[in-house]
Amino acid sequence: MKTILNKQQIEHKILRLSFEIIEGNLDTKSILLIGLEKNGFVIAKKIKNCIEQKASLNIDVVKMTLKKNKENKIFSDKITDEYKTFILIDDVLKSGKTIIHAIKELLKFNIEKLETVVLINRKHNVFPVGVNYVGLELSTTLENHIEVILDDEKKIGAYLG
Repeated sequence: MKTILNKQQIEHKILRLSFEIIEGNLDTKSILLIGLEKNGFVIAKKIKNCIEQKASLNIDVVKMTLKKNKENKIFSDKITDEYKTFILIDDVLKSGKTIIHAIKELLKFNIEKLETVVLINRKHNVFPVGVNYVGLELSTTLENHIEVILDDEKKIGAYLG
């Protein structure tokens, strides 16, 4: 497997994404980061830490789990009306199917703004999904697989297989 991003590059991408989120939400008082299980949630927690160090925003993180049939969604915490800005975060965008199903669920809440973040955008969208913040745009073939590892300190990185 070929390394696309190493640990340090991922950290730099997350820091840059955090600054972009701050700049894009200067008039926002509170933001809810929704990380798609599992890597999206890890990235969301890292973005939260970066933003808390640089800005005075009320920011929280919730994990969203989509079951296999994409119809059942589970949140790690209750979502309150306190948050009017939601930012949905995932590691890799391929077809857009996962994000479109997550957006469908998030639109049931009383929100004013919904943005999306992906660490790597593969540009194979089958669904009409726009991404507000992208760490890396990468053109791949449909046969390629990208694996992002964030939970093994020795292997942290993004890999193309």
